[in-house]
Amino acid sequence: MTAESTGTAAHETAAGLHDACLASLRAAVANYETVDLAVTAAALEPLEETTKTIPQQYRLRGRPAIDWMWLHAAVTTAAAAAAYDRGQHTRAASRADRAASLARAAGDGPLAARALALRARVVRPHSPAVALQIAGSAARIAGRSPTRALISGKVASSACAAAGDAAGVRDAVARAWATMAELGEEAHGRPGFSLDTYSPADLALACAEALTTVGAADEATPYLERAASLIARSGQTGMIVSVRMAQSRAAIARAFPDRDEAIEHASEAVTLAARRPAEWVARLVRDVSDLAEIRTGHGFDDLVAVTAGWIAAPEPLPPGSGCAADATDFAAMPRSSGMSTVPAPRRARASCQGGVDDL
Repeated sequence: MTAESTGTAAHETAAGLHDACLASLRAAVANYETVDLAVTAAALEPLEETTKTIPQQYRLRGRPAIDWMWLHAAVTTAAAAAAYDRGQHTRAASRADRAASLARAAGDGPLAARALALRARVVRPHSPAVALQIAGSAARIAGRSPTRALISGKVASSACAAAGDAAGVRDAVARAWATMAELGEEAHGRPGFSLDTYSPADLALACAEALTTVGAADEATPYLERAASLIARSGQTGMIVSVRMAQSRAAIARAFPDRDEAIEHASEAVTLAARRPAEWVARLVRDVSDLAEIRTGHGFDDLVAVTAGWIAAPEPLPPGSGCAADATDFAAMPRSSGMSTVPAPRRARASCQGGVDDL
């Protein structure tokens, strides 16, 4: 066999492996909302290693190497999401950084932006201002894509909500729906986790959550009704749980809280979530219970107890959650997967409005 024929055979083998890995990734994404997250994470782990090593093993160059780089970025983004939902925020942050660098190097701005959006969500509890700056950097490379709607509707709105900026929330919500209208239905996909689409159900849920956080629970009601209608027969367990918990929180947060309604929604969410227990559900239950305690004098003690075992031990704060003086545009950052892709924040603002203008 000649060297040329050996090289051709290697490329054909690599191409077959690429197709198999891509099929596995698509299956993991398709089942993300219904399969136990530990199972999803376990399926993605060998895919991460394979997509990382194959190009070097087969000495790939040019387009085949770039295709593998993109696949590695996509797998790592999905792995970052699974880690985040399991409460492994440090692991989620490092994977999101790596995925963003790889996707950008492979020429996929929207995928890189989606990884950065996840990074912003990790940072948000520690610094909403930093999260907003990361979201702004992500938006600049997302183009007019579903990811841009996600950044405005889910990431920027929640960062503004965490900062108590109701005007910023409403502006981010408006921008997100405007982007969705420009994109058209073909970009919506189905509700739940995706690497390249964003459904109106997800956006409506995100808008409702942000508005509820800034004290506009009544304003959030139409969004919750829309989300509930769109996911009613979807079979997407994770999305249904999210909507039920959002309905529970809104019922408590309204001007006249309704604890009975709130606990009904939360109980349904916990029953569904027991099929795929996850930290994010337990934390939502605890947060809504705390709010109920404040507003009605009675929390959801039984539900908190049921879900307490779903919360992992605290992790160290992820890198990038502190403050620095100036922001670095993601486009100017090194693309090496060993480098952090998280922009440092600009100087702190009194509101989120300046950052939202970048989205």
